[in-house]
Amino acid sequence: MSFLFIGSTGDNAGHTLLTWAIVRRLAEKGLKCGFVKPFGTHPVQVDGLWTDHDAVLFKEVLGLSEPLPEICPYPVTDAAWKEPDAADVLEELKRSIRKRSEGKDIVVIMGSKHIFFDDAAKPLPDISLVPALDADFVLVHRYRQASKSIYSILSVCSLLRENIRGIIFNRVSPEALPALKEKVLTSLVQKGVPAVAAVSEDPLLPLRTLRETREILDGEILCGTGDLERPVASMTVGFSDLPPGLLLFKRAYNKIVLLSWSSEARQEGDSVNRPVAGILLTGGRQPAPQLIQAAEKADIPLLLVKPDTFAVLERLEQSPSILSCRDEAKVRRFSDMLDQQNGLDRLIERLRICK
Repeated sequence: MSFLFIGSTGDNAGHTLLTWAIVRRLAEKGLKCGFVKPFGTHPVQVDGLWTDHDAVLFKEVLGLSEPLPEICPYPVTDAAWKEPDAADVLEELKRSIRKRSEGKDIVVIMGSKHIFFDDAAKPLPDISLVPALDADFVLVHRYRQASKSIYSILSVCSLLRENIRGIIFNRVSPEALPALKEKVLTSLVQKGVPAVAAVSEDPLLPLRTLRETREILDGEILCGTGDLERPVASMTVGFSDLPPGLLLFKRAYNKIVLLSWSSEARQEGDSVNRPVAGILLTGGRQPAPQLIQAAEKADIPLLLVKPDTFAVLERLEQSPSILSCRDEAKVRRFSDMLDQQNGLDRLIERLRICK
């Protein structure tokens, strides 16, 4: 049986995105994958039971038949695991994960938010699961500072030297990328660390779509249902970005204009409008027919939400984008970025996969 544990050093490193890219590539190579996330981090309710968002996502992505409680045995909201014996939890997880491997070529195990510093109430740190299962280990790390990154990675390697198969540096600022490749990666390779790839920060990957925005706000779609996958880069309550066909919305004070990402950011005094992705009407009041007609003519989705403008802005600012099964395009984009360095295939070549 083969196990692959994917860990993270936190800081929104792209843990779920990398996990999805890896299981997608394994499936493309004809391998049958299982998936387990032992400890939940993003609680959601499904059919009245608490589970984890990643468990729901990968159950659908991989077409798994196992019930959600077996994919994520310890959801974060489950009070029953607050004070268990760590040794008992470890033995139970080992039995459960090995059972999940029946009929699979490899079981991918997704760690918690941080390989070191998760909730102290959790009975078992990620770092102890890897050697207990003799799993291959891949770490995703968001690079910010050379000294801090080297220290964190060498600390992980000192504990998991026999298991580590690769490091993925993700969300690296374009300015820092040359120095990272020249100095940090070289230094780590000289120390025997298998640093696989360094991926630059992509402005599109963290963005939520109109669909996700509507789901967060439980909004009603008044028009434009066919283009809800537009990414939303920013929001404004003003009207300076409205094109001529939408200037009628200047009269609507209960609105939020959702703007798409543009490679040409508008400078102060520039007359070029940023592209409009959609318009939110807040406060739950049905708009005048003329507003709906204007949005339809401009092919701009129009959404109606019940909270007022300030409550909507606060909720959106406090709700980071979360991947769903409809975000396949993001995974393809991220995989393409890794493939430019042959990162995914080099990583998979290092895995101890028993068929």
